[in-house]
Amino acid sequence: MNITNLLEQGVELMLLGMGMVFFILGMLVFAIKGISAVIQRYEPVVEHSSKSSVSTDISEDIVTAITVAVQRFRSK
Repeated sequence: MNITNLLEQGVELMLLGMGMVFFILGMLVFAIKGISAVIQRYEPVVEHSSKSSVSTDISEDIVTAITVAVQRFRSK
């Protein structure tokens, strides 16, 4: 075996390996896009309500205490 043969085989093997990786990654991209399209088609649409689910029953004393604390913090 001479060096030219070895270099040619090395380049062929490199190109074959890189081609296979490129092909497999391309197939993976198409598979993910296809599965995503199928899932988006059959998944029910979730509607967000405009009302917040957080309770707004905060007493006036707590609101006053928070307001005073924020004002003191900002004045420093």
